[in-house]
Amino acid sequence: MKRLILVATMLAASAAFAQPPARHSAPDAGANAGLDMSEMVCRSQSTVGSRLTRQRVCATRQQWLEQSRADRLYTEKAQTNRIWPQ
Repeated sequence: MKRLILVATMLAASAAFAQPPARHSAPDAGANAGLDMSEMVCRSQSTVGSRLTRQRVCATRQQWLEQSRADRLYTEKAQTNRIWPQ
């Protein structure tokens, strides 16, 4: 039981630290007011489990915004649904 709690805590903590700072993860409508949301933007992302391998991912600005919001919601849900010892 203690091992399960430890693993759950580690997963929640790693998800929280894996996220970029809040000012970058949730851009508001004002920041994107003058941008074309259908423009393709490519980003280089590191591959999980490797220090050297990077993957290029292309998506529209709207898709990046939606992914950012989904990641933030997932992190908040993981942080609020912790298992507490009784």
